[in-house]
Amino acid sequence: MIMKNPAIEIKKWLVSQLQAYSYIDVYDAMVPDDADGEYIVISARTASPIDNKTGYSHEVSANIDIVTKGNGFGFKRAEQIAELVMGGINSDTIVTLPAGWDCKNVVMASINNLEDLDPFGNTFRVIIRYTFVITQTI
Repeated sequence: MIMKNPAIEIKKWLVSQLQAYSYIDVYDAMVPDDADGEYIVISARTASPIDNKTGYSHEVSANIDIVTKGNGFGFKRAEQIAELVMGGINSDTIVTLPAGWDCKNVVMASINNLEDLDPFGNTFRVIIRYTFVITQTI
């Protein structure tokens, strides 16, 4: 068996879940210049090997960066979107990956709030870091 990159499969799953639960655009690291004022960026994916005798296992982490831009509001909208995401992706979530992959658990590792206050448009972000244990079975 040749080891494959588990972060690719979890990214595909995350995109489908985030689009289903948040109803806003989801991007893989790069955001176009003309993006709307609300979007999600999947970033900082890492995969660390875990000792496993039956296949290749990894702890895979990914940041879900929820971004809202505009004047006249604070974290409220970004936190509302974060609540939708956390309602859909949590420790009870069953991760369905393609044949040859198995995900044993989902852990919300951290939540961070960041702001960039600017007279031309404020940016409010909620970054949720998830970790998954994924095993390649074939």
